Amino acid sequence: MKKILLKIIYSLVITSLFSSCYTFTGSSLDPSIKTVNISTFPNYAPLQNINLSMDFTTALQVRFVQRTRLLQTTVNPDISIEGEITYYSVSPINVQSSGTGGADMASSNRLSITVKVRYDNQIQPEKSFEKTYSDYEDYDATQMLSSVEDGLCKNINQKIIDQIFNDIVADW
Repeated sequence: MKKILLKIIYSLVITSLFSSCYTFTGSSLDPSIKTVNISTFPNYAPLQNINLSMDFTTALQVRFVQRTRLLQTTVNPDISIEGEITYYSVSPINVQSSGTGGADMASSNRLSITVKVRYDNQIQPEKSFEKTYSDYEDYDATQMLSSVEDGLCKNINQKIIDQIFNDIVADW
C-alpha cells in the first residue's frame, strides 16, 4: 500500500513539473506572454491569387486564437508575427514523353507557396526570428487550376501555418 501511495505522489509531482512548462495543447510559451499581434500578410508574389493574403492571415490568426491562451491586440503585444507572401507559382511535374515525336506533357502540376515570417518576442527576445516557409500541393494536369485552387491553397496554408505555429508555440 505504501509503494502505491509513493508511486501516486511521484506521478503527481512529475505531472505538475511537466505541466508548468508544456501544456496539453502543445504550447510551451512562457506563461508571462499574454498577447499577440498577427499583421496582414500582403501578397508580393509575381503571380497573384486575390484571396491568398486574407485567407492566409485569417487562418494564422484563427490557429493562435484556438490553440493558445493569447489575446489578440495591436497595442504593445508581447509577441508579434508579420511577413509577406513572396512566391506563388504553378509548375509542371512528372513530365512524360508523348513517344510520337510530339510535345511532352505533364501528368501533374505543382502549386507552391512561400511565406516570409518575422517573429518578434518582447518577453524572450532571444526567441525572435525571421524565417521563410514553403510548401506545395500537386494536382492532376487535366484539371484547371481555377477548379482546384481554393482547396490547394487551403491545404498549403495549413501546412505552412503548422510549421510557423510549431516554431513559435511548440518551440521545436
